[in-house]
Amino acid sequence: MKAIKIFVLAILAAMTIVGCEPKVNTPEGEKGAISGEWKLVAWNEAEPEFCVYVDFNDDNTFEIYQQVWSFDYELFTGTYTINGDIVTGVYADGTNWACGYKFQNDGDTLVMYSQEDKSVTSLYEQCEIPTEIKAEATATRSEEIVPFL
Repeated sequence: MKAIKIFVLAILAAMTIVGCEPKVNTPEGEKGAISGEWKLVAWNEAEPEFCVYVDFNDDNTFEIYQQVWSFDYELFTGTYTINGDIVTGVYADGTNWACGYKFQNDGDTLVMYSQEDKSVTSLYEQCEIPTEIKAEATATRSEEIVPFL
């Protein structure tokens, strides 16, 4: 009887430890591996002088709300693809993202490392994109405005 109690306590302890481990959501091709609404909070370890929100949807579409090159928010949409721990994307007008991004997602933060000659590290925190930003953002079709990704 004592052995059964010890066994049950050991199983409960193991379940508690496993349940408290941080979730790292980066397995190859997992649907929703980066899904959620995110706000850029650091760019190359510094606070950005611009504002970017990204919404990665479970259906592999995205919306970027950026206030980078103007005082107004611009909206960019498109699709993204995950291959291992690399995410790439295509804007709605058929233009590819500037590069792919290696990513790490722990559920609360998303870190994206650009796959360029000189890598840029972008740190995002999970958030809810404010309704007023979504309402204000206009779909950008101008070639003069460069999308963030």
